[in-house]
Amino acid sequence: MNEQLNNLPVLTWNHLGVNRAGQEFALPEVPQLESAEKNLTMSVLPSTVERIQEFPIDYKDMESGIGSAYDNYIAKNSNVSYFLKVKQETEQTIRTKTCITPDHKTLAGDFGIYAEEGSSLVWMQESVSDEEAAGFSTELTRIYAKKNSRVRLIQVQNLNRSTACWNGVAIYAEDGAKVEVVRAILGSSHAAYGTRAELKGRESSYQLETIYFTDQSQIYDFNDVANHYGKNTQTDMYTAGVLAGESSKILRGTIDFKKGAVYAVGHESEEVLMLGEKVRNRTVPLILCAEEQVEGQHAASIGRLDETQIYYLISRGLTPLQARMLLIEGRFAPVLDKIPDEQLREELASQIERRLKENEPK
Repeated sequence: MNEQLNNLPVLTWNHLGVNRAGQEFALPEVPQLESAEKNLTMSVLPSTVERIQEFPIDYKDMESGIGSAYDNYIAKNSNVSYFLKVKQETEQTIRTKTCITPDHKTLAGDFGIYAEEGSSLVWMQESVSDEEAAGFSTELTRIYAKKNSRVRLIQVQNLNRSTACWNGVAIYAEDGAKVEVVRAILGSSHAAYGTRAELKGRESSYQLETIYFTDQSQIYDFNDVANHYGKNTQTDMYTAGVLAGESSKILRGTIDFKKGAVYAVGHESEEVLMLGEKVRNRTVPLILCAEEQVEGQHAASIGRLDETQIYYLISRGLTPLQARMLLIEGRFAPVLDKIPDEQLREELASQIERRLKENEPK
């Protein structure tokens, strides 16, 4: 399919190659997919959370960061769905896992959280695949946060290198609602991620924290947008990543202060560590403003590990690998610490260390 995905809200020079996702992210054309309900496992829901059959908000009223063409693709092709209505404050973390297997190689997941006034929820979504499975995963999560509700969405993607991945998130926040998205992205041959937050309500807020690690020939493409409409709204976007091998990545981060969003605040930052001579990084921070009384900041730190810091740590008894791992852990900790499963955190840390070792300078 030739739809344009992950479009930069305001286009720049085409020769820079950052206006949209490349052709490698064209959505696969497939016949009607067979049900993938068996590919989804989920935790038992508490009494404060109800699984509902249909999401209350239409696709056209909530657009993901990947774009409406992608959202319509999910609406047409989804073969697994899971929608939650949150009625009260919920202490239990809801967990779901989707798995690509040799028998079920294609997944189009349609997910959603409808958080009622004053409610709260933490939902962790994990995407994995069997070693020998080759296929694709497409997922869309819509979050409608009513007045004074709180939602945290944690996404962990650890698919194999024979699997492609697309993942969109659409957010609508009413007065005082707080939405947080946490992403740990390590797998797949190429992955496109896009979030869009519509901060409509007064004093609503959105926080996005992302870590990623690419090596070999992996390609990642991000498009994250926060639109401020309400007064005193706030956005914080933080991304930390490692590029190794011959991998590449594009990050588009947009904060848009609409007319009327007085006293709104938006911050975005990225830290990129480049561990190979053949990696390619492109970072596009964008702040748009139609309102005077706002505060917007963006920052990017792109480069290699500080050899002075590494030398200092080695002089204190660490090996070069341990020193590099310690510096990377410091950047990844804000996300890893929010994963509620200790065993999963340790598995991810071990994988990062292994891949770092594989990409040590010769």
